[in-house]
Amino acid sequence: MAKVTILSTETIKPSQPTINSFPSIPLSLLDQLAPPIYTHILFFYSTYLPEIPEKLKSSLSRSLNYFYPFAGRIREIGKGKLHVECNGEGAEFVEARVTGATMESIRHGPVVEIFNELLPIKKSLFDFQESGPLLAVQISVLDGGGFVLGVSISHLIADGASLSMFLNWWSRTARGFAENLSPATLPPRFDCAAVFPPKEMTHMTIHKRSSEDSGSNQDVAMRCFSINSKAMEMLKQVGGTTTKSTRVEAVSALIWRCIKRVQTGNRLSISHVVNFRKRMAPVLSNESIGNMWINVEIPDLGIETESTGGIEQSIRRTVQGVNEQVVRMKVQEMWDGREGKGKEQREKGTEGVEWIFTSWCRMGWYDCDFGFEVPDWVACGITAMKNVCTLMDAKDGQGMEVWLWMAMEEMERIESDSEFRLFVTSS
Repeated sequence: MAKVTILSTETIKPSQPTINSFPSIPLSLLDQLAPPIYTHILFFYSTYLPEIPEKLKSSLSRSLNYFYPFAGRIREIGKGKLHVECNGEGAEFVEARVTGATMESIRHGPVVEIFNELLPIKKSLFDFQESGPLLAVQISVLDGGGFVLGVSISHLIADGASLSMFLNWWSRTARGFAENLSPATLPPRFDCAAVFPPKEMTHMTIHKRSSEDSGSNQDVAMRCFSINSKAMEMLKQVGGTTTKSTRVEAVSALIWRCIKRVQTGNRLSISHVVNFRKRMAPVLSNESIGNMWINVEIPDLGIETESTGGIEQSIRRTVQGVNEQVVRMKVQEMWDGREGKGKEQREKGTEGVEWIFTSWCRMGWYDCDFGFEVPDWVACGITAMKNVCTLMDAKDGQGMEVWLWMAMEEMERIESDSEFRLFVTSS
């Protein structure tokens, strides 16, 4: 049986004092509305060298000079408005050793049993009132060789794109590149609140939000499934349309069809997460750190369209139609729903099951080379949320990995679904 032993825990602070010009940074409205959880990710490397921990610590310290809010703490300044106090308190760095498990046994075993122990933060819910670290890192050395780098970051300050930028910056810093700034390595920008200023939230609203989003995940199964490049090409042709589907469209449509066959709710609602940085006018910088995303519901065109590419086309039209007007409308809907203004409309609707799809593809996770090698595998961490599908690139960049969080009994049914089994294998 695998056992993870914590060897040390320390705080990594920026190598230079935080600039006084920015003693605190306000969270944006979308940061306020983001799930109060930690986002987790795991990187598996096949080679371990004794100097790796110190190299990671020193490069992390230098990276925090640019990502200085990640070394701060969240404070409430009144009426529910939250700020990141850029006080340089630091990020948490944990060193651990794993016995009784190899990289292969972890990758192909029951992921939930070991993943949580490989993460520096062992919980999903982030409570800003605890004044805990916004960023934490754990390096776990494997007995059979190699190590796992686990990263946890508060969703209140970073979405997936922000986390990807930070990790790639950190890895370039470890290789000696990031600090020699060029047009290809622009520094991060913490300007989201200028686009979506924060609003007042009552203590009751904040508490209600945390209670709703924490949820119990005792009946939630977490699985990773793989679609290789050959199966992917077959899947992209399934719709039969003149325009071949993208990988994300094709896989999203497959999972949608399978979920419809196994879910027990009266109505299935599917929403896709859309990064809107390049959909605003003027466009926002890719270096903008924070929550720059919305959920857009994909219209269900009916079962008769499923074999003719209807789902893929519906996903494409909806996502391509996101512009600044749509973004601002969706943000207002999110705010109204959080404040309870949308309660009457929701109660009039048909009760059903809501699924969230998000793509972490083409974010450069496999580019996170800290100077020794690229990762062998990149994996999602545990989440308290249910009915979530996260899509990630396979290492070859052609296939894809599908991470599902769903009810255990429905997970068993989807694993037995004939179409699912045609394209998908367990990782």
